[in-house]
Amino acid sequence: MKILSTSFRIVFIFGFALFMSSTKVFSQATPKDFKNSIKFNVSNTLLYDNSLQFSYERMIKENQSINVFAGYQEFPLIKVDVKNVDFDQSSGRKGYSFGADYRFYLGSVNKYKGPRGVYLAPFTSFFQFETDRNLNYTNPDTQVRSSTNLNAKLNLMNVGGELGYQFVLWNRVVIDCVLFGPSLTHYKYNLKLDGKIDGLDENETLQKIIEAMKDKFPQLGDLSHDNDVEKKGVQSITAIGFRYNVSIGYRF
Repeated sequence: MKILSTSFRIVFIFGFALFMSSTKVFSQATPKDFKNSIKFNVSNTLLYDNSLQFSYERMIKENQSINVFAGYQEFPLIKVDVKNVDFDQSSGRKGYSFGADYRFYLGSVNKYKGPRGVYLAPFTSFFQFETDRNLNYTNPDTQVRSSTNLNAKLNLMNVGGELGYQFVLWNRVVIDCVLFGPSLTHYKYNLKLDGKIDGLDENETLQKIIEAMKDKFPQLGDLSHDNDVEKKGVQSITAIGFRYNVSIGYRF
């Protein structure tokens, strides 16, 4: 037992000395100046279904970079309460996004040069979502059940500015946080029923769907406020939006 204890002490001391020496070597080494970063948007996976969005950042000047992103995501299914109407759970969904921002890392504030630290950036982005679901209506008078396809399209065009902070760990790993990103956002929402169903109030049904979307995503704002939904459910409005996200990536 005494021999094991002595051996453990020797191994511990040797390991500690090796750790300290290696730390000193790494601390004296000059970190490489990597100009490229590729990142995965983590926060988008919480907002949308089947989301895969990646971005690429390239330093083009000291403390200045361009960051571009593109990806695929599906809009979550919305539960809608319409009398005598139910929707199939299965659906066809798709969506894509792309955009860019030009970053200015604040040399007067940051201890290190970009892409580490606080940054300001103008940005623009575009999102499009499309969903197809079967709408089933039971006529309360005849009990006849009819079905039709409901197609929904949502486009969002954003132009704005953002404040963010990017962490750099071990000179390779980045955690990019857009903390505040107000924008001028143009929303266009298009609802369309492929066929007419006797007894179904299309305008009321489309209005209910839009209201359900607004309840789940308040950022859609006044999409249908003080406006009657047109027969095909087309609504368009420009309002204030916000951008915020968290991405994790790798420098090279």
